[in-house]
Amino acid sequence: MPRELVIAAGPGEWRAALVEDGEPVELRVERGDGVEAGSIHLGRVVRLLPALGAAQVDIGGTRPAFLPQSQILPRGRRLAEGERVVVQIRREAQGGKAAQLTTAIAEQADIATADRHDPPQRLFPAPSFAAALAGVFPAVDRILVDEPGSIPEIRAAFPSSTITHLPESEWPFDLDALFEEALSTTITLPGCGSIHFEPSRVGVLIDVDSGTPEGGSPERTAIAVNLAAAAAIARHIRLRNFAGGIVIDFVGLDDRRARERVRATLARCLAQDRLQPQILGWTRLGHLEVVRRRRTRPLADALLEAAPGAFVKTAATVAYEALRAVRRAARAEPGHAWRLSVAPEIAAALAGEAAAALREVEQRLGRSLIIVTDLGRDHDRFQIEPL
Repeated sequence: MPRELVIAAGPGEWRAALVEDGEPVELRVERGDGVEAGSIHLGRVVRLLPALGAAQVDIGGTRPAFLPQSQILPRGRRLAEGERVVVQIRREAQGGKAAQLTTAIAEQADIATADRHDPPQRLFPAPSFAAALAGVFPAVDRILVDEPGSIPEIRAAFPSSTITHLPESEWPFDLDALFEEALSTTITLPGCGSIHFEPSRVGVLIDVDSGTPEGGSPERTAIAVNLAAAAAIARHIRLRNFAGGIVIDFVGLDDRRARERVRATLARCLAQDRLQPQILGWTRLGHLEVVRRRRTRPLADALLEAAPGAFVKTAATVAYEALRAVRRAARAEPGHAWRLSVAPEIAAALAGEAAAALREVEQRLGRSLIIVTDLGRDHDRFQIEPL
C-alpha cells in the first residue's frame, strides 16, 4: 500500500498527515519537545515505588516518567535512587499519565556517548521535528512538504523516502480543516445521523445518534445509520489516535444478524489500522467494546485542554495557528508589516512557549510583528491586519 506523508513545517510546530491510498488516516503534531515514543534518553532515578513495582525517572520535562520493574533488564536488576539509567520511551505521556519507559533499547543507536553526559539528556535520535515524525511514521514512500528549507532535515530523518516541495495551495486536501474535524466533539453523517466523541481518563465513549430521518422503517434507518457510523468511527479512531478502552453506543438494534453486520463492518474498516484494534464484543447494555494499543498520545492531548464543560484549544495551539495565518497572509501580500490582535493568554504564549516561533516568523518577514493584546477578544479568535 503506498504511504505518503504530508507535512506543514510551520514556525515552532510541524503538522503531518499520513496518507494511504490517497486517504488521510493519521495525524500528528510536533513541537520539538523531544519525548516522543521510541526516543532514547539518559535519565536519573528520582524515586523508587516498591508498592507499584516501578521507579520514577527524570528524562527532562515537567514530570518524571514511569519505569516498571518488568521493563528493567537484565531481569532481577534493582535500581537505586539517584542512579543513571538509559531508557527508551515505550508510550508517550497521555491522558494525565506519565510516559512509560523500558531499558530494553530497541533501536540500533550509538548510546556509548551516555557516559559523557549528565542526565537528563536525549541520546537518540538527534532532536528535530523530522526525527520525531520518523519515530512515529518510520516507513513512508513519499513526503510532501510546504517549506523547502525543511527538506534537508526531512531527508536526514527519512533517507529512503522521495521528498517533494509542494505549496500548501496544491495539496490534495486541507490539512487545517482535517485537524479541525479530528478535534470536533461531533461529526455529521451523510444523509442523517451524527457521532459524538467523549474521551475521558478511563476510556473513550462514542455515541451514535440516528437523528430524525424523513422516511423508512426504524429498523432500516438504524441499520443504515450504524453501518455509515461504523466506517466513520474506524476512520476517526485512527485520525484522533484514540487508545485503550473504546465503548461505542450504536443506535439500538434488536436483531442479532443486524448487530453482526455492524460489528463486521467495523472490523473490516479497522483492519487497515497498524495498531490492530481488537473488537471485544457486545456488552449486556448493547454497547460494542474495542481496545486499541497505547503508544503515542491522542491528538487532543497535544492541542486541547480541559475547560468548564468542554475542551478548548490551548493558548500555545492558538498562538501557533495565528503565526501560520500570518505567514499565509504575508505570502499572499508580501512587503507589508503586520499587526496581530489576540486575547491576553495568547499574547502570553507568544511571549513564552511560542517566542522562538514568533522570532522565526519575524526573521522571514524581515520586520517585527506587532502584537496587540485585546482584553475583549475570545480565546481562539485573532485578527491579522496589514500596515
